[in-house]
Amino acid sequence: MTAIGNILSLLRDTEGLSRADIVRATGLSSAATTKITAQILAEGYARETRAEDFTGIGRPPVTISLCPDARLVCGIHLSAGKVAIALTNLRLEPVAETRFGFDTASSPDEVIERTVAAANDLFERNGTLRQDIVGVGVGVPGRVDAAQRINTHAVATGWYDVPFADRFEAAFDLPVALQHNATAIALAETWFGAGRTAESTLHVFMGRGTGGGLAYASRALAPARIGGPIELGHIVIDQNGASCACGGRGCLETVFAERPLLKALGLDEVPPEGLIAAAMRTPEWDGIYDAFLRALATTVTLIAPEAVVLGGHLEVAPPEFTDRLRQDLGGRIMQQQRVGLTIGPTLLGPGVGVRGAACVGLDRFFYAAGPSRQRPAHHRVTT
Repeated sequence: MTAIGNILSLLRDTEGLSRADIVRATGLSSAATTKITAQILAEGYARETRAEDFTGIGRPPVTISLCPDARLVCGIHLSAGKVAIALTNLRLEPVAETRFGFDTASSPDEVIERTVAAANDLFERNGTLRQDIVGVGVGVPGRVDAAQRINTHAVATGWYDVPFADRFEAAFDLPVALQHNATAIALAETWFGAGRTAESTLHVFMGRGTGGGLAYASRALAPARIGGPIELGHIVIDQNGASCACGGRGCLETVFAERPLLKALGLDEVPPEGLIAAAMRTPEWDGIYDAFLRALATTVTLIAPEAVVLGGHLEVAPPEFTDRLRQDLGGRIMQQQRVGLTIGPTLLGPGVGVRGAACVGLDRFFYAAGPSRQRPAHHRVTT
């Protein structure tokens, strides 16, 4: 992380700091701090405020605080059959958003073309110029390569080795980074949501599939570390169970995901009260719930997160589900892992998926390295 990224990250996590506070927190010299804060102020990323109620001797203290609307980031959340696109500010607060659905038999080229058209329309309707956008974060189903360029494997959509970053950079003339959907959400929860006080956050998502993502917050002024996809849905809970889309048999996802729960309910669509609420009334629920509990307990035992954040259908589950999960999980994990462990729904509200994608862009292109006016080297086009 650069020195300017260090200071911007501090301002992100506070309501404002004095230059002396920044010196103490970063270890930078007073001269370096003064130079960097002057740059940040000149670029409009922060503002100075003098204490109006100061009664001491000398000049009133000056506080430097982030200007969250100084720049925007674009988030693109690609999931099985759905695309969400959003512009957010530097505190991940949504500014504008659009969504559309697609046939899961669509090729990646078709999805990319529609996504680019929808994003350009969103920029135009919002009056957003390319130079206002620090970059693009893309959340994708399945794994991505280490360089955050390629969606290497997505079972839910049948996508393999799709170079989304290159394609979107060519279309938008903006830097692009990819991340696994649930991992992107874990990152957003770490900096802006339910994991802000935790060193490690596990996001558990249940939709068409069941999975998770892990992020580690470094409170020592460094970028959050990504733990990568957590294949919770492919923990085997019944060796003789049903075949799974992953090629295995008896995976959690064969009983605890949208389609098997709808099948148990005899429904084609999610009922108004929510999928979990409806499933809790079925005779099969205790067995289904126990399968999820065993898989989650195994995951928590192995990776020891400090916060478990529930998303998808789990986010809107009834309080009695979450209360029971907190109680039952405690009995399945080690005592030291129970201490301080929090379990609850996301605090980021509706659209958490696309906010997770946007957070990938913010973390990579603003807070880690500091803002740059550079365009991507892979493609340079005029828009």
